[in-house]
Amino acid sequence: MKRIIPFFLAIILCSTFLYGENQKVAVLAFEKNDRESDYVVSRLMKSDFKEIFEENENLDMVDMKDSKKVFSESGYSDLSYVGKEEIAKMGETLGADVVIWGNVSALTASEFKVLAKVFSMKSQDVIAVTFNVKKDSESRQQAIKDNLIAKIEEFSGGEIDKLLGIGVQHFNSKNYPSAEETFKNLLEIDPNNLEASFYLGLIYYIDKNYPESENYYLKALEIDPGNTDVLDYLSQTYLKQRKYQEAIDALTEIAENDGDQTIWLKIGNIYEEMEYFEEAMESYENALYLDEEFADAQLAIAQLHYRQERFEAAIPYFELASTAFPDDDDLQKKLASCYKKTGNLENAIIQYESIIAEQPDNFRAYVNLAGAYNEMERYQKALETSNKLIEIAPDDPRVYILISSTYSFLKNFAKAEENANKAIQLDPELYQPYRILSEIYQSRGYAQYEEFLRLEEEAKSAYGKEADELVDKRDLAKSNAYNHFVRSKEYLEETKTRTDNRSEMKYIESRENTLNKLMEATKKDFF
Repeated sequence: MKRIIPFFLAIILCSTFLYGENQKVAVLAFEKNDRESDYVVSRLMKSDFKEIFEENENLDMVDMKDSKKVFSESGYSDLSYVGKEEIAKMGETLGADVVIWGNVSALTASEFKVLAKVFSMKSQDVIAVTFNVKKDSESRQQAIKDNLIAKIEEFSGGEIDKLLGIGVQHFNSKNYPSAEETFKNLLEIDPNNLEASFYLGLIYYIDKNYPESENYYLKALEIDPGNTDVLDYLSQTYLKQRKYQEAIDALTEIAENDGDQTIWLKIGNIYEEMEYFEEAMESYENALYLDEEFADAQLAIAQLHYRQERFEAAIPYFELASTAFPDDDDLQKKLASCYKKTGNLENAIIQYESIIAEQPDNFRAYVNLAGAYNEMERYQKALETSNKLIEIAPDDPRVYILISSTYSFLKNFAKAEENANKAIQLDPELYQPYRILSEIYQSRGYAQYEEFLRLEEEAKSAYGKEADELVDKRDLAKSNAYNHFVRSKEYLEETKTRTDNRSEMKYIESRENTLNKLMEATKKDFF
């Protein structure tokens, strides 16, 4: 099956094999579209390109320091809005034959999509290359070689290619109306142009015109039946229209032909949203059949068992997944909950204590032990265990998240808030401390809300000065409750921006609904 649409492989550059000269390539900048992509972008700019070009006999990379300096002196901070003339000026200053820049977006915790834009100083044309990379260095660099380096050749400059280049340039600069017009003109010249149909599908998807997006993707499949990229994007369009079975059919065609475990995981997620749990489980098992160590599928199976209260069945999958995701506190809490519900929590505690006896510095064993104590409501033991972690890892924010959570269980909100803020000081990008702070302020707000309700009831039967005093206290409690709920929602918004965990997002959505109702009930009256 064809995997990549042709324009993703075409890169603008004079052929070194024709002219026998090394081509100079200037890498301006690759930017992250989300915080999860920070590591990949850092590696691209600090090591990947340098190592790859050093291995290539036909391409020379312009010194990265020079490229960075020229880009900085250009006055631009975002290359998305830079035109060809400005790129050409930078390329000329650097003495480059080709200028490359782009961005990186996270698809999963370990897979990322790279969009590279390549400008030819000779033809003054721009084209885009998209491909996926893994987080690990070896496979990431191989993907760059295979997709961005291996088949570099001069852009033909013909009418169709010119229109395609113009359309891609408009698309990359987010000038979607002009891109749409260009690709439609291209289809008039070449009705079977796969790239034009694909891009039009993408443009209408961005514009949220999903039926029209679907039409163009289907047209692309008529041109190239079974094209994996088209099927993948088509499935996303189906999902936006709640055409779940059609999305599953498109993804299944990819999975059955490519043997891609990540596609089976997507299919399982859709079935689970549809509440077709048997089909979801079968899809996750298909993913594990292809890769028995696929931790995302192990976690998905564990979560599905957990939601259906099959706690005994969930335990082995949670245990396997916890090795791959040691910092996932939601996973650890559910594993502890499974132990408790199956009567195995005491045994788990014995196991954790045994590990600590043999490995006194085993961070994860302490965390698991403290979590187990919390699950059993033995909060003082949890605090004792957590305080030992301060000795082992005093600068690890996870320690203070654990301590904050325990103090929150004890209703010691001052200590809980203090430790949550300590975790934020150490790592402001973690979502857990913001969630805890949101829970703290919701609890504080609810206590004031209950006080408001009590005082309102008392005020109904009071008279004179006593009634006036009760009304004042009632209004103050109501105001305090509202302010706490607002603060809680602010922290919840901070939580949302720092995680895309499916389970966590559902929890956040539920909390938002509750907070909206509480804020409505405690907002200031105008009369």
